Amino acid sequence: MRIGLVLNVLNEEYQISVYTGVKKECDKLGIELVCFQLEGIQFSKESFASKFPSNAFFDIDGIILVTSSLVDGYKLENKEVLQKLWPGIQTVSMGQEIENIPSVQIQTDTSMKLLIEHLVRVHHYENFLFLGGYQTHKDSEERKYIFKKTLQVYKNWIPDITYEIKNGDFSEVYGTQAMEDYYEEHNKLPDVVVCANDNMAIGVLKFFKIDRRTSLQCAVTGFDDIPQSKFMVPALTTVRQPLTEAGSLSVDICEKMIKNEPVDSVSFIESSVVIRDSCGCTTNNNIVNEAAKHVEEIQSKYLQSEQLLRILSYIGQALIFCQTETQLRQILDNYLKQLEVDNFYFYSFVDEIFDDQMEDVNNLPVHPVYVRANGEFQEDYYDIKSIPLNHFMKIMEERNQFTRNNKIVKFTNIGNKLLGCVIYEGDKGRLPFLCSICISISQALLRIRNFEQEQQRAEFLEKEVTKRTRELVEANNERMKVEAEVLKISEIERQRFSLDLHDDICQRLAGISMLCRSYSRMEDGIDNSQMVELAELINDTLQRTRQYAHNSYPVELESLGLNHSISNLCNSFYIQNEIKCDYQWNVEDKIVFSNIQKLNIFRIIQEALHNVQKHANATEIVVSIHNENNRVIINVCDNGKGFNTSKQIKKGLGVTSMEYRANQIGAMFFIEPNTPKGTKITVMIDM
Repeated sequence: MRIGLVLNVLNEEYQISVYTGVKKECDKLGIELVCFQLEGIQFSKESFASKFPSNAFFDIDGIILVTSSLVDGYKLENKEVLQKLWPGIQTVSMGQEIENIPSVQIQTDTSMKLLIEHLVRVHHYENFLFLGGYQTHKDSEERKYIFKKTLQVYKNWIPDITYEIKNGDFSEVYGTQAMEDYYEEHNKLPDVVVCANDNMAIGVLKFFKIDRRTSLQCAVTGFDDIPQSKFMVPALTTVRQPLTEAGSLSVDICEKMIKNEPVDSVSFIESSVVIRDSCGCTTNNNIVNEAAKHVEEIQSKYLQSEQLLRILSYIGQALIFCQTETQLRQILDNYLKQLEVDNFYFYSFVDEIFDDQMEDVNNLPVHPVYVRANGEFQEDYYDIKSIPLNHFMKIMEERNQFTRNNKIVKFTNIGNKLLGCVIYEGDKGRLPFLCSICISISQALLRIRNFEQEQQRAEFLEKEVTKRTRELVEANNERMKVEAEVLKISEIERQRFSLDLHDDICQRLAGISMLCRSYSRMEDGIDNSQMVELAELINDTLQRTRQYAHNSYPVELESLGLNHSISNLCNSFYIQNEIKCDYQWNVEDKIVFSNIQKLNIFRIIQEALHNVQKHANATEIVVSIHNENNRVIINVCDNGKGFNTSKQIKKGLGVTSMEYRANQIGAMFFIEPNTPKGTKITVMIDM
């Protein structure tokens, strides 16, 4: 038989006492115990059942919920919420009464009333301060209600009775802070401080010891009777809740339910008032004798606690400098051996997990970080890089590596980010220290992950820098290559222009010169036809000179615009080469070209036409310019011989020149086969 105990955290006496009673009874009955700690996990009424591993995780026969410490923000009103998590599993509530679920409750109303009556009737206190826990905490609110109700009754006979109420978080720190605040507000102390638990009461007593106004003191009472209360100076007057007995009774009820035996819907245990020194009473001989009996126990516990604190401090210091999981394992193995912890499993979630992602916790992949079983460091787990949580637990069960009949489970988290989970065993005296170790592990694991991410980021950046450097070198080489080709193109253009002038214009001018010289020698003079011939020759030479000048730099780009300039270019091409050149312009007026864009577009089309005339053997060319949204698309298509698509296009100077000019204006350049034949050049510019 296996029972699960669900509480907040095993680092304070209230819950440790409950755990001690449950464990003792489980050992007695031969029942295996699994204790779940939920500190730091945020949940609401709607998501309560989603924050636990399902029954498939541990195969539990029954559940004991310590609702007095677990549920602060709301009330579990019925069994339906729990059945979502543990369908068909017997459940017992310790503290809060839940519909259709047996509960164990400690009766405290009478004890609280008797305590207040003792303070009024025996000590005649009139000025009261009540320190409660969370206002949503059912037990604290009930104690506050009895406190107020009892004082209201006595106020009918003693009108000077007054009281003030403050709510906090049940901690010693809050008890000390509440007293500091009260004194600042009133410049005096109350007659007595009534606390809703012993931790706050101990904090109040510490206020008198640490405050510089050492003469200040007043009566103090607590609630719960944790072991530390009897050893305070003065010893703490309180209400004893039989927490260990309540834990044992919860196990008995759960066992009967598993065996289908009848149980009461509510089982009550009575509390009792414990009068000691802090309320103002004088210590009697029985208390002196009791204290004397525990002196040796106190000394022994003090020495043990001092040793454990020292080890805990060493662990914390060592984990600060931990940067890898290997170092983390070495540190844990060293100090857990000193703490005499034989079984300690720590695994981390492979991916980042947040509180609201825990509904499918059984299937979440985990990675074993540290495993200690039967007092030995287990190395064979670390080859497991990723495994579902429930499979990991099955491996642990199959190997039977927990020597005792109980396990304590605690998720490790930073904020609402869940990092992993710890499963361990430990005796009562070590439980608070193991909780602190879990916190240190969480911080170390987060730091390791951050360090690994930084390393990965650095490696990534280094690769990116190397890659970018290589790309820059390649780009620079390509740029130098392009610049060399551009210079070559420029030189060829100059050479071609020079040859055109020499072979064409100069020859024509030479011919005109010779003709004029010939006419000058004619004795009979020249007739009109000869003059017309000479005029036509001069006019043709003039036209060719203008065309060469235009090809060198199209002046009309600035005066007539891009549309008219390209139109003239196409017409001239048709006239000179007798190749049909169709021109289409469909660009909206809102599209405005810069001078550099105009010149490079013109040159690209000019070069494309030149290439067609020189290489394509085409009979028809279509030049089209249009815009789609904010993009201008330029196409030059011919019906020439094209190129072989199975082979990579060999870029000559003409293609390189066009591509270079496209890059200059941030345009995309493509050259591809035309349909049904020929070549298609496309330039796309984002405007």
